[in-house]
Amino acid sequence: MTVPTGPSGNSSASRVHPALAELPKIVEGGQKMEPVVDRSKLNKLEDEAERLRKQIEDKETKKRRSLREWERMSRETEAAALRSELAEEALRSINGEAEHMAAF
Repeated sequence: MTVPTGPSGNSSASRVHPALAELPKIVEGGQKMEPVVDRSKLNKLEDEAERLRKQIEDKETKKRRSLREWERMSRETEAAALRSELAEEALRSINGEAEHMAAF
């Protein structure tokens, strides 16, 4: 009988994948094992995530409100500038300072 050499030569030695090696061992007798994840820490993290979501939502609401106010004030400023310009033109035309009028 010949002994195989190479990669398949040592197939009798069983190796456990590193990811499987870190799993908890099987409990004999079917007893319930302690939970791997601490539920209180997970609940605390979920509460923190919800608090942060609420905080972000409040900031976005405030930002939208401020942007609407900014746009409204910008429109009002443009309208006031136009009214001022039109009033100055009307005043110049009343005083005879219109550019198209002849001097004599």
